[in-house]
Amino acid sequence: MANTIDIQGILNKAFASVGVEWYVKGVLDSKKKIYTISNDTKLISKIFELVSIPIITKAVEPYIKSWETEERQTVYPDLTLILSGSSPNKIAIDIKSTYRKSSMAGFTLGSYTAYLRPPFTKNIRYSYNEYLEHWIVGFIYDRVPDVKPEVVDISSLDKIIAPIRNVEVIVWQKWQLASDRPGSGNTANIGSVRSLDVLRKGQGTFTNFGERGEDIFEDYWRNFDWKQPRKYTNLNGYLTWRKPQSK
Repeated sequence: MANTIDIQGILNKAFASVGVEWYVKGVLDSKKKIYTISNDTKLISKIFELVSIPIITKAVEPYIKSWETEERQTVYPDLTLILSGSSPNKIAIDIKSTYRKSSMAGFTLGSYTAYLRPPFTKNIRYSYNEYLEHWIVGFIYDRVPDVKPEVVDISSLDKIIAPIRNVEVIVWQKWQLASDRPGSGNTANIGSVRSLDVLRKGQGTFTNFGERGEDIFEDYWRNFDWKQPRKYTNLNGYLTWRKPQSK
């Protein structure tokens, strides 16, 4: 098994060095026209991914053997770091973003019906068992209201209003941000905790179990039913369900 590296320390230092208040305003074409962007969440999410991956890979390069990005939209993770040494020798990094709602925010943290379950190979670049750690680089921002797409000349760059502001970044392992509730909508995704303060501190639901937290997180979501009726719907229900099986 490969020795892991201090992902959190390395990336926090890198983002602090370059800053994350990115005033991305649009796309420039060959005729020097700028196609401005709105605060559409899917578009903003892709921009964070495009801007942050070069920062991440440059920061970790001295500590890893190689890295690979994932071009397929439904395949996890966004970035795989490959370490020297025998398997498991990979680190997963997923890039997430969300906007603030008062003192609340939240991410979806990937599927609980795919690669978390046997044979651990569905919708994931490598087998889940080949990964040492699973990290989230999360960007939290304020949306700027009433920003509409338009086409302007590059000479008007300073007049273009960026669609987001007050950007901050957090770097925590997935299990440290996870809650015991699915993400929004009908998709089978893990939901994060929603308190901004808790997200910043990486004190998600499963951190209450200390060193056992990651194992309990994986077991909880590996056995969480997608359809009703469910064996359990929260952590207390899981502990009640699991207790007889642990005897």
